[in-house]
Amino acid sequence: MFGRVGFRLRSMSVFLTAAVLVSVPAAAGMGQTAAPIASGEQLPVPGRPVPADHSQLSEHNIEWVMTQPPQVRMEFLLGAAINHDHGATDMINKMVEGWHGKVHYTQKFDDLSMTALYSNDLRVRAAAIEITLAVDNLPKTEETADRLMASAEKSPSHRTFATWVLGMLANRGVEPERIHEFLRSYMHDPMEKTRYWTVEGLAHLGTDDTIKDFLDVFRNDPSLEVRERAGCSLAKSGMLTREQRMLAVPGLIDLADDPSLDATTRTWVYQALREITNEHLGNEPAAWRNWYTTAGTKRRDQFRQGEQWAVLGNN
Repeated sequence: MFGRVGFRLRSMSVFLTAAVLVSVPAAAGMGQTAAPIASGEQLPVPGRPVPADHSQLSEHNIEWVMTQPPQVRMEFLLGAAINHDHGATDMINKMVEGWHGKVHYTQKFDDLSMTALYSNDLRVRAAAIEITLAVDNLPKTEETADRLMASAEKSPSHRTFATWVLGMLANRGVEPERIHEFLRSYMHDPMEKTRYWTVEGLAHLGTDDTIKDFLDVFRNDPSLEVRERAGCSLAKSGMLTREQRMLAVPGLIDLADDPSLDATTRTWVYQALREITNEHLGNEPAAWRNWYTTAGTKRRDQFRQGEQWAVLGNN
């Protein structure tokens, strides 16, 4: 069981840079107008999305999936949720408790879960969390949290898995405050891997209080990898909404203005600011401070009024 975390650690990549690279072409085309697409023949690759159907599970899909064993159901519905098919997350919600002890890790699930945990839809991320707990057969109970905490305290080799899934349990409502404090106790652990996965666990919580944790790690952790994950957790990954991420902007601006910050982390700070705000300013603290003073509240209000499930500007 604990070996799966090692696989995921190798699978994860730098999401801040990738996200920025992906978002730039989309932003560049926002001002362009194009004729409506009337035919799928020789459809151009760039441009606005062109729906192929009504983005919902068909009657045929539902009839078929109900005849399948739990593993096939789980993997199909998670893929459908990633595809934003309406009805997929509802079916996952209804079935997931019955999957405990009946589903397991496969290469397909690993690939799907990694995609789902970085979906631009927080509901898909929540579905991935629920399914991961089912695959690991971890009931959403205080007893499960107690067992994972005891395992982490007893053996350093268990901490990577325990800190990661404890954050998932907290997100699903299992002792969130207690788990948050437990994870905080490992933020400055001597082992880099433990700190890395503690940040990943904290990212699952989705609470305002985690923002200051990530800012602390982003500024002070000795490991570049761990600082990177804290920056990603502020900007893109995890369960924070766009509105919540705006709370990190003043702290990030302060970081950008800190002369003791190393060049690589400073670059990530500016990338995080652009990701969070959807504002493409340069690498100048004064420009960001002026923007936040004049427009920060308005931008946060815009995010509040938008779809709360969507991450950043990706709706």
